[in-house]
Amino acid sequence: MSRSRADKNRARKARLAADERRREEHARLVLERHGDPHYVQRDVDPSSGHVTLAMSAEHPQAAEMAGALEALRRDFVDRFGREPGPSDPLLADPDAAVPTPLSADAFDAMLDRLADGVDDPVVKAKVLASKDVGYILTEDTLHLFSAYEIDLWEAALDRHLDER
Repeated sequence: MSRSRADKNRARKARLAADERRREEHARLVLERHGDPHYVQRDVDPSSGHVTLAMSAEHPQAAEMAGALEALRRDFVDRFGREPGPSDPLLADPDAAVPTPLSADAFDAMLDRLADGVDDPVVKAKVLASKDVGYILTEDTLHLFSAYEIDLWEAALDRHLDER
């Protein structure tokens, strides 16, 4: 049975109102977490648009992140025989003789291998969604992304969860 024009209009208004409530909740979350040392902070240089993410020593995962960065530094020194400089890539091409940024194709292939090796369908969907959109979203990083970026992430995640 076909819905009436009034029913369609009510449904559209309800959808718009729900979207607006979700965006307002997101704006509140961004304000609550701004400057909180327990969350990663994002800074955008207004002249260049360059984005910097910063994690304080008070962050619950700061020690773990420091260990991961130290492991990357040691790997760099082992591979290239010197300390990394400010223009060296964080993730270097494993096949390059000199520090070369990991290509987008190589990064995608790495994510595909990671997804193939994961048994948990939710984790696998998150890896594949991150490949689709170019970032990974967690409860702790919601404030770093726009409501639109969250919508894109959730759509990609839903797509991969539906493929199960």
